[in-house]
Amino acid sequence: MALMAKVTIIPAREAKNRFGELLDSVQRQPVIITKKGRPVARMIAFVDPKRFREVEDQIWGERAMKAEKEGTIGVAASRRLMKRILDADTRSR
Repeated sequence: MALMAKVTIIPAREAKNRFGELLDSVQRQPVIITKKGRPVARMIAFVDPKRFREVEDQIWGERAMKAEKEGTIGVAASRRLMKRILDADTRSR
């Protein structure tokens, strides 16, 4: 099940006039800026890359444990999967 985050959608002209306010707002949820009714930009909060990877690793670990409990993957297969994911992530940096 995918989680849908709340998003603020705002026209470019209004974004220009309320930029400081948007900087505060983006800490709580992403902001989509539109021009002529079409999305043209997205503002997201800056996240420390190291902390992001730590949280991401934790999420993957929790998913692997859940899958093992459900009987869909074993410990060894889970370790191999995590190693592949982490190795691929290391190569992409």
